[in-house]
Amino acid sequence: MNILTQNAKMKKSSQNGIDVYNFGIPAFLSETGLKTCPMAGVCATGCYARSGTYRFGNVKNAYEERLKFTQSEFFIPRLVNEVQAKYMKALDKGHQCIIRIHDSGDFYSNKYAMDWMLIMKQCPDVRFYAYTKMVSQFETLADLNFRQSNFRLIYSMGGLEDSQIDTDRHWHSKVFQDEASLIEAGYADATQDDMVAALGVSKRIGLIYHGSKNYTNTRWSKVK
Repeated sequence: MNILTQNAKMKKSSQNGIDVYNFGIPAFLSETGLKTCPMAGVCATGCYARSGTYRFGNVKNAYEERLKFTQSEFFIPRLVNEVQAKYMKALDKGHQCIIRIHDSGDFYSNKYAMDWMLIMKQCPDVRFYAYTKMVSQFETLADLNFRQSNFRLIYSMGGLEDSQIDTDRHWHSKVFQDEASLIEAGYADATQDDMVAALGVSKRIGLIYHGSKNYTNTRWSKVK
């Protein structure tokens, strides 16, 4: 099982002295019935990670295996080793190492989120970032000072807790139908290059919809 991988977007983002890897688990619902995106809302109607190559048998199996891995006693130590190995590889080239948590799935439980905080703490030279709809979960962690300084968290609109996202204060992302509407709303386009999000170009991250359904056949337009 490959723990840290590079999807097409991460490969495009790995340039200009940056090596980017991602860690993913099944989107929305696993084969075991575990809801991996507990706060998914309208996003579930057109989730890109529930279509295309993510539906290939070998890909689905790999994501299910990583989910099982997150529940094992070896999750933290083995992932720390993997992250540090990627960091050393990048360092040898004079590059930064950045890890995206969840190109698919979300922080499905408090324990799982805390496990990631411990992983980040043990890898202080590596930058981590994630999109999440688990707003109340992470606001609580922030209040308890459990959030790590090497972690950029981006609240992803389209979930059940959108009302808790302060678009003036929080880093957040929103899906748009096209580039014109994204620019008009004043968002930075991270559709092709996720370093717009990871490196903090703007707190307002825009993504152009690219799921298998037509945008009008989803409920994305209902997201305010």
